[in-house]
Amino acid sequence: MENIINYYYNLYPNELNKMYNGFYFAINGYKFLLIELILPKSHILDIYEKLMKNNIGFYIIILNKDNNPVSNFDNKEYILFQINGNDKEILKFEEQIYISSKSDVNWGKLWSERIDYYEIQINELAQDKRIVLESIYYYIGLAENAISIANKYKNINENESIIQHYRMNVPIKKGDYFNPGNMLSDVFIRNIVEYIKNSFFCEKKEDEYYLEYIKSFNYTESSANLLLARLLYPTYYFDIFDEIILNDKDEDELIFIINLCYDFENLIIKIYDLLQKKYPILNIDWIRKRTINLLR
Repeated sequence: MENIINYYYNLYPNELNKMYNGFYFAINGYKFLLIELILPKSHILDIYEKLMKNNIGFYIIILNKDNNPVSNFDNKEYILFQINGNDKEILKFEEQIYISSKSDVNWGKLWSERIDYYEIQINELAQDKRIVLESIYYYIGLAENAISIANKYKNINENESIIQHYRMNVPIKKGDYFNPGNMLSDVFIRNIVEYIKNSFFCEKKEDEYYLEYIKSFNYTESSANLLLARLLYPTYYFDIFDEIILNDKDEDELIFIINLCYDFENLIIKIYDLLQKKYPILNIDWIRKRTINLLR
């Protein structure tokens, strides 16, 4: 990474730190973040333009030596940002952004492709990983439930499509939240659910806290069902699985998640019950049965 920073930007940091899904460094009191693009550059530049139009300049693109916003190195694309403000500060609720941004994301198709990919990885690279083999098909089952809902509600209401975040880490630091590299256009419930999932496994607040949080928003039939779909899809498990397969992370990292699986199921059931009292929610047989048994 230092070669990219030196060559394209004529900057020579003393130290690089992996942070905010990029490489963070400071020079003479100025803070920078170099990110590798995981989505097409047109996507992130469009998001960035919308942020600038709404006077949100927490991250400012630094043009490279060729006066371009994107630098190419070893068949990968990078953008360097200067960070304005206190990136370590925790985001306040009223500081959240709501910027309209049309989305064509098809969760059902995307998730189906991911499950096909995971099944290949299991067969080729995970046969010696006992914890993975004993747990992953439970989470694939949850994903298949999520896919069945997403396939029915794949036409996104344009009024419900805004700038969202790839992941919502807790506590939510401004450096994460305002990072354009962590943003995409999607249904507004994405942030709600990704926050709940991350908070549940990292903070473990009482279930009532998450129920009250969900009640603070208004939904349509489509967005209510997509909220349930995204809640079912186990990003928290698959993110760790990716690290195990791609970066040799210890599979013991999954144990904490697995030990909370039934607690999280109970939260799903309570949220399902909350939603189905007000919206037509697609029936998932095991959830309906567990709802009757848990809440009667």
